[in-house]
Amino acid sequence: MTATSDSAGERHVEIERKFDVPGAATLPDLTKIGIVAHAVTADPAHLDATYYDTPSLTLIQAKVALRRRTGGHDAGWHVKTTGEHGRIERHWPIDSAAPDEIPVGALRLVEAWAKPDELAPVARIETTRTATELSDAERRPLAEIADDEVRTTDLRDGSVRQWHEWEAELDERLDDTPGSFGALLLQAVSDRLVGAGARPSSAVAKLQRALGLDRGAQATAAQTVAHIAQGLAAELDSRLDDAIADRPDGVHQARIVIRRLRSVLDVYGVFVDPAIVRATRRHLKRLGDDLGAARDAEVRARDAEQQVLQLQGVPAARRLVGRLSEPAWRLYAVEHARLTADLTDERRNDIAEQLRRLADPKAASPEGQTDAVPALRAQLAEAVASFVADDHCLVEVWDRLPPTGAGVRARLRFEHALHEVRKDARRIRYAAEAISLGLADTPVRVLERTDAKRLAKAAKRLQDLLGDHRDDALFTDHVLHVAADDERARTTQRAALPYYLLALRARERGAAALGRYGEARDELLASANTALDD
Repeated sequence: MTATSDSAGERHVEIERKFDVPGAATLPDLTKIGIVAHAVTADPAHLDATYYDTPSLTLIQAKVALRRRTGGHDAGWHVKTTGEHGRIERHWPIDSAAPDEIPVGALRLVEAWAKPDELAPVARIETTRTATELSDAERRPLAEIADDEVRTTDLRDGSVRQWHEWEAELDERLDDTPGSFGALLLQAVSDRLVGAGARPSSAVAKLQRALGLDRGAQATAAQTVAHIAQGLAAELDSRLDDAIADRPDGVHQARIVIRRLRSVLDVYGVFVDPAIVRATRRHLKRLGDDLGAARDAEVRARDAEQQVLQLQGVPAARRLVGRLSEPAWRLYAVEHARLTADLTDERRNDIAEQLRRLADPKAASPEGQTDAVPALRAQLAEAVASFVADDHCLVEVWDRLPPTGAGVRARLRFEHALHEVRKDARRIRYAAEAISLGLADTPVRVLERTDAKRLAKAAKRLQDLLGDHRDDALFTDHVLHVAADDERARTTQRAALPYYLLALRARERGAAALGRYGEARDELLASANTALDD
């Protein structure tokens, strides 16, 4: 292979992050990031690159890439190496008279790893790229976002791979030194992209994935948990915005993300430094309690409204809206105001920073440094085993419960046993969803995706069933408590009747929910056996 240009090549430093993107995701509005005033999107460009390496892939093992690319603004020969900050890229033009000849300057850069006669094409990567340039109010460039549709061919065996990814690359005048403007900007952009559905890429470079060398295939348990946690952390940030703004279902959805995170730590937290897990749990529990106070009041108010509507035609029913629902809405307003006041920027930043610590490579426990697939499967199996043990306890307590007239202690033991099983189902649900949804954009396959979804669905059914029973029990207590304080209900049957009917129907709904427990439990166990069967 005769070489052409012997120049050192034009030098460029790349500081970028890559993200895997589900098919339906679209780029978010990045001008919502404070410093970003303009986002200008160019027409799509078609890039066609051929990568060269030795038969044993010595270049890629040394984190070096040699390619010839056509299309786009930087068509030519490129050699990429790793620098202190980002990737260093050198560029040479393609000789139109000898387009397949590698420039002498490029050969000199890679000669420490490969002799010229060892180099041959190993992969072709075709990319349809839509680039968006971000700039500040004075039109100074800040970063470029590349929206890439990628198709690759492994030229060694002909295998083809396709995917969708986003790249966020800082302008060359910026760097990502910790605490620097560039680092903060890149993190803000990354958070927005993850919030729009993206996930940190399973491969450092397109070439790795093209050759089947994605890091996800060899991911550790700690790396996998970090990937899941990063996605949930970004979702939490946007959900908290909704909760603070009191958007419909905002508090509820934020609380769900908290429960997902706590469940992931309950099941998979063994793979991260225990001190970091404990600190994260404290932050999440406090936030969950704050959200829960508002959410519980909201549920009580909505339940009261919906149930009173079912009493149309019952005398004196309409006055119960004022007795049951309106006080709950007033309590919700108080709790939401407290939540908004407590969720300062400083507190939210502390929570975000604590969640980022989960992803620190140094945070991995000894168990977290093991292979992800068997490690996560084992932890999920342990969560199922805990459910089985708690189910046995529940059945024992249930069997000793008299049909009527159970004492206070017996009822409390029963409710506690139900609560433990409900928590188990919630953990299994969110742990299964974490590996079916949170890893959907990676090559990591802890379970077959259909099995994981089926297990999560079965666990959700049981969780919802027991949650409905609990809500009905709490609603019954609330109705009877309000009735006891209602002088008219204490003195006239007409005023007492709607309270009685509401409490009776709530108890009937709760009993009906428990009547479906055995079926839902068996479905969960069958799904778990299928998913975890080796």
